[in-house]
Amino acid sequence: MQRYPFVLSANLHGGELVVTYPFDMSRTYWKAQELTPTPDDGVFRWLATVYATANLAMASGERRRCHYDDFARLGNIINGANWHTVAGSMNDFSYLHTNCFEITVELSCDKFPHASELPDEWENNRE
Repeated sequence: MQRYPFVLSANLHGGELVVTYPFDMSRTYWKAQELTPTPDDGVFRWLATVYATANLAMASGERRRCHYDDFARLGNIINGANWHTVAGSMNDFSYLHTNCFEITVELSCDKFPHASELPDEWENNRE
């Protein structure tokens, strides 16, 4: 990424239905959750919202909570550190060291969906 200048990127995870954006590291060392907006917070929120509203599972009015957090009430987006702090995340590295705007997309409630579920996951995220 430092050699080839990307502008946008997304990394894909499983285990929740939400789109997160930088910063992922809290500013206060002992805080597990803390809002840590970047100077480009509006752009990151827009990118996350565009993905979340195009994702069929996230946009569904019948969507269920995956675990404890109700991300639907937040538009299925959240500042990374405001959910849980991650030191040295790819989102933060990309933004701080390569000028690339990167978001994390949590694609599914299941960390490891069964192979039979992959066509549905493709449809949920194809757009």
